[in-house]
Amino acid sequence: MEIVTKFLDAVLSLLPRSPFVAFIDAMENLPFLTALNYFIPISTFISIGEAWLVSVGVFYLYSILLRWIRAIS
Repeated sequence: MEIVTKFLDAVLSLLPRSPFVAFIDAMENLPFLTALNYFIPISTFISIGEAWLVSVGVFYLYSILLRWIRAIS
């Protein structure tokens, strides 16, 4: 397992940094961001969107698998 972790770390180290890091770091210093997040819960929206994307992805993978084994048409 340690070999797999080292290999994946090496592969990820070849990828460039995210271009959004500077924007995210700059947003941390905004004084009104906490008040805005109180009225518009962005983190909740992201969590719900992530759960929705995962469930749709699982549905499509399951559908593709069933079509591949010819269980559904």
